[in-house]
Amino acid sequence: MSTHPAVDIATAKSAVVIQDRPLVPLSSWLTDAMAHCADTGQAFQILTPHDARITLPLRLAMGGPRTRWVVQEPDDGYFDGFTGFPLTWDGAEFVPADAAKAGPSGTFLREEPGERGHHLLVGLRVVHDAAPGLELGAVAEDLAHALAGTAPRAWGTAEPALSRWSPSELTDLCRRRSPRSTSLVFMGPHGPAAAAPPFGGTLRVTRVTSGVKEAVTFAIALPAGAEPPLEELEELAGRYARTGILRTLNVQWTPALPDLTYPSRAIGVPVPLALGVGPEGAAEIGTGRASVPGADAKEIGDPAAPGLWFVLADGDGTGAWSRFRDLMDHLAGPGGAAARRG
Repeated sequence: MSTHPAVDIATAKSAVVIQDRPLVPLSSWLTDAMAHCADTGQAFQILTPHDARITLPLRLAMGGPRTRWVVQEPDDGYFDGFTGFPLTWDGAEFVPADAAKAGPSGTFLREEPGERGHHLLVGLRVVHDAAPGLELGAVAEDLAHALAGTAPRAWGTAEPALSRWSPSELTDLCRRRSPRSTSLVFMGPHGPAAAAPPFGGTLRVTRVTSGVKEAVTFAIALPAGAEPPLEELEELAGRYARTGILRTLNVQWTPALPDLTYPSRAIGVPVPLALGVGPEGAAEIGTGRASVPGADAKEIGDPAAPGLWFVLADGDGTGAWSRFRDLMDHLAGPGGAAARRG
Protein backbone atom coordinates (compact mmCIF):
# COMPACT_ATOMS: atom_id res chain seq x y z
CA MET A 1 0.00 0.00 0.00
CA SER A 2 1.40 3.38 -1.01
CA THR A 3 0.89 6.55 1.02
CA HIS A 4 1.33 10.27 0.53
CA PRO A 5 1.57 13.00 3.20
CA ALA A 6 -1.68 14.64 1.99
CA VAL A 7 -3.65 11.39 2.14
CA ASP A 8 -5.76 10.65 5.23
CA ILE A 9 -6.88 7.12 4.30
CA ALA A 10 -4.86 4.85 2.04
CA THR A 11 -5.76 1.36 0.88
CA ALA A 12 -4.56 -0.82 -1.96
CA LYS A 13 -7.39 0.56 -4.11
CA SER A 14 -7.76 4.19 -3.10
CA ALA A 15 -6.36 7.26 -1.41
CA VAL A 16 -8.83 9.50 0.41
CA VAL A 17 -8.06 13.12 1.26
CA ILE A 18 -10.34 14.78 3.82
CA GLN A 19 -10.90 18.51 3.27
CA ASP A 20 -12.97 20.00 6.11
CA ARG A 21 -13.15 23.56 4.78
CA PRO A 22 -15.80 25.72 3.08
CA LEU A 23 -13.93 26.15 -0.21
CA VAL A 24 -11.55 23.52 -1.50
CA PRO A 25 -9.00 24.60 -4.16
CA LEU A 26 -6.66 22.56 -6.30
CA SER A 27 -3.71 23.03 -3.97
CA SER A 28 -0.19 21.85 -4.64
CA TRP A 29 -0.74 19.12 -2.03
CA LEU A 30 -3.74 17.83 -3.95
CA THR A 31 -2.04 17.95 -7.36
CA ASP A 32 0.91 16.05 -5.92
CA ALA A 33 -1.36 13.46 -4.29
CA MET A 34 -3.32 13.02 -7.53
CA ALA A 35 -0.09 12.50 -9.47
CA HIS A 36 1.00 9.98 -6.85
CA CYS A 37 -2.27 8.05 -7.27
CA ALA A 38 -1.87 8.08 -11.04
CA ASP A 39 1.54 6.44 -10.59
CA THR A 40 0.34 3.83 -8.08
CA GLY A 41 -2.99 3.04 -9.74
CA GLN A 42 -4.99 4.07 -6.69
CA ALA A 43 -8.30 5.87 -7.09
CA PHE A 44 -8.17 9.44 -5.79
CA GLN A 45 -11.16 10.41 -3.63
CA ILE A 46 -11.68 13.70 -1.84
CA LEU A 47 -14.10 13.93 1.09
CA THR A 48 -15.76 17.24 2.00
CA PRO A 49 -18.67 18.44 4.17
CA HIS A 50 -22.04 18.77 2.43
CA ASP A 51 -21.90 22.58 2.45
CA ALA A 52 -18.38 22.88 1.01
CA ARG A 53 -17.70 24.14 -2.49
CA ILE A 54 -14.86 23.28 -4.84
CA THR A 55 -13.09 25.62 -7.25
CA LEU A 56 -13.12 25.42 -11.04
CA PRO A 57 -9.59 23.92 -11.35
CA LEU A 58 -10.38 21.24 -8.77
CA ARG A 59 -13.67 20.41 -10.50
CA LEU A 60 -11.82 20.00 -13.80
CA ALA A 61 -9.11 17.89 -12.16
CA MET A 62 -11.75 15.61 -10.62
CA GLY A 63 -13.23 14.76 -14.02
CA GLY A 64 -11.17 11.60 -14.54
CA PRO A 65 -12.46 8.03 -14.24
CA ARG A 66 -10.33 7.25 -11.16
CA THR A 67 -11.38 10.29 -9.15
CA ARG A 68 -14.45 10.87 -6.98
CA TRP A 69 -15.85 13.79 -4.96
CA VAL A 70 -17.31 12.22 -1.82
CA VAL A 71 -19.66 14.40 0.24
CA GLN A 72 -20.53 13.79 3.89
CA GLU A 73 -24.27 13.98 4.55
CA PRO A 74 -25.37 16.30 7.41
CA ASP A 75 -26.07 13.16 9.43
CA ASP A 76 -24.94 9.70 8.36
CA GLY A 77 -23.95 8.68 4.89
CA TYR A 78 -22.17 9.95 1.82
CA PHE A 79 -23.02 10.91 -1.74
CA ASP A 80 -21.23 11.77 -4.98
CA GLY A 81 -20.74 15.53 -5.21
CA PHE A 82 -21.30 15.60 -8.98
CA THR A 83 -24.25 13.21 -9.38
CA GLY A 84 -25.79 13.12 -5.91
CA PHE A 85 -26.00 9.31 -5.85
CA PRO A 86 -25.37 7.74 -2.41
CA LEU A 87 -21.97 6.18 -1.73
CA THR A 88 -20.70 3.75 0.85
CA TRP A 89 -17.26 2.73 2.11
CA ASP A 90 -16.56 -0.91 1.24
CA GLY A 91 -13.37 -1.14 3.26
CA ALA A 92 -11.12 -0.14 0.36
CA GLU A 93 -12.82 2.80 -1.39
CA PHE A 94 -16.08 4.73 -1.69
CA VAL A 95 -18.42 2.94 -4.12
CA PRO A 96 -22.08 3.36 -5.16
CA ALA A 97 -24.43 2.31 -2.36
CA ASP A 98 -27.54 0.18 -2.74
CA ALA A 99 -29.52 3.32 -1.90
CA ALA A 100 -28.34 4.81 -5.23
CA LYS A 101 -31.08 2.78 -6.93
CA ALA A 102 -33.61 5.13 -5.29
CA GLY A 103 -32.02 8.21 -6.85
CA PRO A 104 -29.87 11.14 -5.74
CA SER A 105 -29.45 12.22 -2.15
CA GLY A 106 -32.05 14.61 -0.76
CA THR A 107 -29.22 16.88 0.32
CA PHE A 108 -27.96 17.06 -3.27
CA LEU A 109 -31.43 18.03 -4.48
CA ARG A 110 -31.80 20.91 -2.01
CA GLU A 111 -32.11 24.36 -3.54
CA GLU A 112 -28.83 26.25 -3.31
CA PRO A 113 -29.58 29.78 -2.03
CA GLY A 114 -28.28 32.83 -3.84
CA GLU A 115 -28.09 34.23 -7.35
CA ARG A 116 -27.91 32.15 -10.50
CA GLY A 117 -26.09 32.71 -13.75
CA HIS A 118 -24.43 30.59 -16.40
CA HIS A 119 -20.98 29.24 -17.05
CA LEU A 120 -19.71 29.09 -20.61
CA LEU A 121 -17.29 26.16 -20.85
CA VAL A 122 -14.87 26.00 -23.76
CA GLY A 123 -12.60 23.04 -24.51
CA LEU A 124 -9.97 24.05 -27.06
CA ARG A 125 -7.34 21.72 -28.53
CA VAL A 126 -4.60 23.08 -30.80
CA VAL A 127 -1.31 21.65 -32.05
CA HIS A 128 1.63 23.91 -32.90
CA ASP A 129 4.73 23.12 -34.89
CA ALA A 130 7.58 22.55 -32.43
CA ALA A 131 9.44 25.66 -33.58
CA PRO A 132 12.25 27.10 -31.43
CA GLY A 133 10.43 30.43 -30.96
CA LEU A 134 7.06 28.91 -30.03
CA GLU A 135 5.40 30.76 -27.14
CA LEU A 136 2.63 28.93 -25.29
CA GLY A 137 -0.41 30.37 -23.53
CA ALA A 138 -1.51 32.60 -26.41
CA VAL A 139 -4.66 30.56 -27.09
CA ALA A 140 -5.79 30.90 -23.46
CA GLU A 141 -5.08 34.61 -23.71
CA ASP A 142 -7.04 34.85 -26.97
CA LEU A 143 -10.04 33.16 -25.33
CA ALA A 144 -9.84 35.55 -22.40
CA HIS A 145 -9.74 38.61 -24.66
CA ALA A 146 -12.57 37.30 -26.87
CA LEU A 147 -14.90 36.38 -23.99
CA ALA A 148 -13.91 38.66 -21.12
CA GLY A 149 -12.13 41.56 -22.80
CA THR A 150 -8.90 41.14 -20.87
CA ALA A 151 -5.97 38.78 -20.45
CA PRO A 152 -5.67 36.32 -17.56
CA ARG A 153 -4.31 37.90 -14.40
CA ALA A 154 -2.33 34.99 -12.90
CA TRP A 155 -1.07 31.48 -13.51
CA GLY A 156 0.56 28.64 -11.61
CA THR A 157 0.88 24.89 -11.29
CA ALA A 158 -1.75 24.85 -8.53
CA GLU A 159 -4.08 27.18 -6.63
CA PRO A 160 -3.71 29.88 -5.60
CA ALA A 161 -2.20 30.99 -8.91
CA LEU A 162 0.36 33.51 -7.69
CA SER A 163 2.48 34.27 -10.75
CA ARG A 164 1.57 37.26 -12.87
CA TRP A 165 0.29 36.11 -16.27
CA SER A 166 3.29 35.65 -18.55
CA PRO A 167 3.22 33.40 -21.64
CA SER A 168 7.02 33.58 -21.89
CA GLU A 169 7.51 32.36 -18.31
CA LEU A 170 5.00 29.53 -18.59
CA THR A 171 6.64 28.53 -21.89
CA ASP A 172 10.00 28.37 -20.10
CA LEU A 173 8.48 26.08 -17.46
CA CYS A 174 6.99 23.77 -20.09
CA ARG A 175 10.32 23.61 -21.92
CA ARG A 176 12.17 22.69 -18.72
CA ARG A 177 9.66 19.90 -18.02
CA SER A 178 9.54 18.57 -21.60
CA PRO A 179 9.12 15.80 -22.74
CA ARG A 180 6.90 15.44 -19.66
CA SER A 181 3.52 17.12 -19.97
CA THR A 182 2.75 20.19 -17.87
CA SER A 183 -0.59 21.10 -16.28
CA LEU A 184 -1.28 24.70 -15.28
CA VAL A 185 -4.11 26.81 -13.93
CA PHE A 186 -4.90 30.41 -14.84
CA MET A 187 -7.35 32.93 -13.47
CA GLY A 188 -8.73 36.27 -14.57
CA PRO A 189 -9.11 39.43 -12.51
CA HIS A 190 -11.42 38.85 -9.58
CA GLY A 191 -12.90 40.69 -6.66
CA PRO A 192 -15.50 43.45 -6.37
CA ALA A 193 -13.36 45.93 -8.32
CA ALA A 194 -12.83 43.64 -11.32
CA ALA A 195 -14.40 45.01 -14.51
CA ALA A 196 -14.38 41.63 -16.30
CA PRO A 197 -16.63 38.70 -15.39
CA PRO A 198 -14.95 35.90 -13.40
CA PHE A 199 -13.03 33.49 -15.60
CA GLY A 200 -10.30 30.92 -15.36
CA GLY A 201 -9.29 27.50 -16.49
CA THR A 202 -6.61 24.92 -16.97
CA LEU A 203 -3.93 24.44 -19.59
CA ARG A 204 -2.17 21.17 -20.35
CA VAL A 205 0.86 21.19 -22.63
CA THR A 206 2.03 17.92 -24.18
CA ARG A 207 4.62 16.94 -26.77
CA VAL A 208 2.98 14.91 -29.52
CA THR A 209 4.40 13.44 -32.72
CA SER A 210 3.02 16.32 -34.80
CA GLY A 211 4.27 19.10 -32.52
CA VAL A 212 3.20 20.67 -29.23
CA LYS A 213 -0.39 20.26 -28.08
CA GLU A 214 -2.19 22.80 -25.91
CA ALA A 215 -5.43 21.61 -24.30
CA VAL A 216 -7.28 24.54 -22.73
CA THR A 217 -10.43 24.32 -20.65
CA PHE A 218 -11.79 27.81 -20.19
CA ALA A 219 -14.80 28.82 -18.07
CA ILE A 220 -16.41 32.21 -17.68
CA ALA A 221 -19.27 33.08 -15.30
CA LEU A 222 -21.96 35.21 -16.91
CA PRO A 223 -24.97 36.79 -15.21
CA ALA A 224 -28.55 35.65 -15.62
CA GLY A 225 -29.98 36.84 -18.92
CA ALA A 226 -26.63 36.93 -20.74
CA GLU A 227 -26.46 35.26 -24.14
CA PRO A 228 -23.67 32.79 -24.97
CA PRO A 229 -21.10 34.60 -27.16
CA LEU A 230 -20.99 32.09 -30.00
CA GLU A 231 -20.03 34.60 -32.71
CA GLU A 232 -16.80 35.41 -30.88
CA LEU A 233 -15.97 31.70 -30.58
CA GLU A 234 -16.75 31.02 -34.24
CA GLU A 235 -14.41 33.88 -35.21
CA LEU A 236 -11.68 32.45 -32.98
CA ALA A 237 -12.17 28.93 -34.35
CA GLY A 238 -11.98 30.34 -37.88
CA ARG A 239 -8.74 32.15 -37.10
CA TYR A 240 -7.13 28.97 -35.71
CA ALA A 241 -8.48 26.91 -38.62
CA ARG A 242 -6.87 29.39 -41.03
CA THR A 243 -3.48 29.00 -39.36
CA GLY A 244 -3.91 25.22 -39.25
CA ILE A 245 -3.49 24.74 -35.50
CA LEU A 246 -7.14 24.00 -34.60
CA ARG A 247 -8.01 20.42 -33.72
CA THR A 248 -11.33 20.85 -31.85
CA LEU A 249 -13.26 23.54 -30.02
CA ASN A 250 -16.22 22.41 -27.87
CA VAL A 251 -18.67 24.82 -26.26
CA GLN A 252 -21.06 24.05 -23.41
CA TRP A 253 -23.47 26.23 -21.43
CA THR A 254 -24.61 25.36 -17.93
CA PRO A 255 -26.64 26.94 -15.12
CA ALA A 256 -24.25 27.85 -12.33
CA LEU A 257 -23.41 30.19 -9.50
CA PRO A 258 -22.27 33.71 -10.44
CA ASP A 259 -18.68 32.89 -9.45
CA LEU A 260 -16.44 29.97 -10.41
CA THR A 261 -17.20 27.73 -7.43
CA TYR A 262 -19.31 24.57 -7.38
CA PRO A 263 -21.52 23.28 -4.57
CA SER A 264 -22.56 19.64 -4.21
CA ARG A 265 -26.07 20.51 -5.38
CA ALA A 266 -28.19 19.85 -8.48
CA ILE A 267 -27.98 23.29 -10.06
CA GLY A 268 -28.36 22.30 -13.71
CA VAL A 269 -27.10 20.18 -16.55
CA PRO A 270 -24.71 21.51 -19.22
CA VAL A 271 -25.82 21.50 -22.83
CA PRO A 272 -23.57 21.47 -25.91
CA LEU A 273 -23.80 24.66 -27.94
CA ALA A 274 -21.24 24.32 -30.69
CA LEU A 275 -18.37 22.23 -32.05
CA GLY A 276 -15.46 23.36 -34.19
CA VAL A 277 -13.24 20.94 -36.10
CA GLY A 278 -9.89 21.92 -37.60
CA PRO A 279 -8.83 21.48 -41.25
CA GLU A 280 -7.14 18.12 -40.62
CA GLY A 281 -10.27 16.67 -39.03
CA ALA A 282 -12.54 18.30 -41.61
CA ALA A 283 -10.53 16.73 -44.44
CA GLU A 284 -10.86 13.31 -42.83
CA ILE A 285 -14.61 13.78 -42.37
CA GLY A 286 -15.16 15.01 -45.92
CA THR A 287 -17.68 17.65 -46.96
CA GLY A 288 -20.18 14.99 -47.98
CA ARG A 289 -20.43 13.81 -44.37
CA ALA A 290 -20.36 17.21 -42.71
CA SER A 291 -24.06 17.82 -42.13
CA VAL A 292 -26.78 16.14 -40.14
CA PRO A 293 -30.36 17.35 -39.52
CA GLY A 294 -30.30 20.24 -37.08
CA ALA A 295 -26.52 20.64 -37.10
CA ASP A 296 -25.44 21.62 -40.60
CA ALA A 297 -21.77 22.46 -40.89
CA LYS A 298 -20.41 25.86 -41.81
CA GLU A 299 -16.95 26.09 -43.32
CA ILE A 300 -14.48 28.25 -41.40
CA GLY A 301 -10.91 29.38 -42.01
CA ASP A 302 -9.13 29.04 -45.34
CA PRO A 303 -11.57 28.10 -48.16
CA ALA A 304 -8.82 25.97 -49.71
CA ALA A 305 -8.44 23.94 -46.50
CA PRO A 306 -11.46 24.76 -44.33
CA GLY A 307 -12.40 23.68 -40.86
CA LEU A 308 -16.01 23.06 -39.81
CA TRP A 309 -18.31 24.82 -37.34
CA PHE A 310 -21.48 23.17 -36.01
CA VAL A 311 -24.07 25.09 -33.96
CA LEU A 312 -26.01 22.60 -31.85
CA ALA A 313 -28.29 24.76 -29.73
CA ASP A 314 -29.11 28.26 -28.65
CA GLY A 315 -29.14 29.28 -25.00
CA ASP A 316 -32.15 27.19 -23.95
CA GLY A 317 -30.49 23.95 -25.13
CA THR A 318 -33.64 22.37 -26.52
CA GLY A 319 -32.66 19.14 -28.28
CA ALA A 320 -28.96 19.93 -28.01
CA TRP A 321 -27.79 16.60 -26.60
CA SER A 322 -29.84 14.69 -29.16
CA ARG A 323 -28.27 16.70 -31.99
CA PHE A 324 -24.81 16.26 -30.43
CA ARG A 325 -25.23 12.47 -30.23
CA ASP A 326 -26.54 12.32 -33.80
CA LEU A 327 -23.58 14.40 -34.96
CA MET A 328 -21.04 12.22 -33.13
CA ASP A 329 -22.59 9.04 -34.49
CA HIS A 330 -22.56 10.52 -37.98
CA LEU A 331 -18.98 11.73 -37.81
CA ALA A 332 -17.70 8.53 -36.24
CA GLY A 333 -18.02 6.76 -39.58
CA PRO A 334 -15.04 6.19 -41.90
CA GLY A 335 -12.73 9.17 -41.57
CA GLY A 336 -14.79 10.78 -38.84
CA ALA A 337 -12.80 9.72 -35.82
CA ALA A 338 -10.88 13.02 -35.87
CA ALA A 339 -13.90 14.82 -34.50
CA ARG A 340 -13.60 12.83 -31.29
CA ARG A 341 -9.92 13.53 -30.76
CA GLY A 342 -8.75 16.23 -28.41
